Amino acid sequence: MPMLRNLCETLLVLAWAGILYASAVQPSAADSPAKSPDPAALAEGQALFRGLCSGCHGGAGRGGKGPDLTDTRWIHGGTDDDIARVIQNGVPKTTMKKLGDALKPEQVRKVILYVRSLARSPSETTWKPYIAGDPQAGRKLFFDLQGKAQCAKCHSIGGEGGRIGPSLDRLASRRAPEFIMESILEPSKDIAPEYEAVAVATKEGRVITGIRINETNFSVQLHEENGRFHSFLKRDLDEFKVMTKSLMPENFGELLTVKELHDLFAFLMTLE
Repeated sequence: MPMLRNLCETLLVLAWAGILYASAVQPSAADSPAKSPDPAALAEGQALFRGLCSGCHGGAGRGGKGPDLTDTRWIHGGTDDDIARVIQNGVPKTTMKKLGDALKPEQVRKVILYVRSLARSPSETTWKPYIAGDPQAGRKLFFDLQGKAQCAKCHSIGGEGGRIGPSLDRLASRRAPEFIMESILEPSKDIAPEYEAVAVATKEGRVITGIRINETNFSVQLHEENGRFHSFLKRDLDEFKVMTKSLMPENFGELLTVKELHDLFAFLMTLE
């Protein structure tokens, strides 16, 4: 009996040793090479991305009006399920629209498959700022209401500032760096529909310009830069037109020195 017990114990030890060795030498699922994506699914994902997403996120997903999809920063979560939820439901008060009614779940997965492939592809741009700016100096420039830029008259950060222009909270996570610099220098190049400026001429000869808050077939409401709110019936106006230029000054390239411009940009890039 003692010999049989010793034999059983020996076999049990050897069995456990074999299991441990096998687990040590066999690659885990996490260590296994990733399965190559189905080329047909990838091609369909690419076509859907180009048709629905590239206008905001860029052709290679490097960002623009929308955030860069190839880095590791995901505001609303970076798992496939998180990304699928954003695609399906959209993000309120942003340019990210709800696509759940337009895309089937399997199409959403194919878009995500293509987005994941972009993160492994070479970058299409080598853009970078001309010089490194000072974020603290840029913050002072932004909030100085008597200074050159006076950005806080129209834009807010953390609830501080004006309400005429869009809030800049988390700007660096929502916009590509190149797009941010372009928006400072050429604000009229890409105007979000909700921040289109309009001009009205009343029958009394008043001309008022501001941001359109709401418009119907019969009326229009707008905010002036000074914050004043106006509501008009269109029948009471001599003229009403949507402007093609932003209310944001277009001469920052001349108004600011190169250092000041890059200080302001460096501050905006801290808004993550």
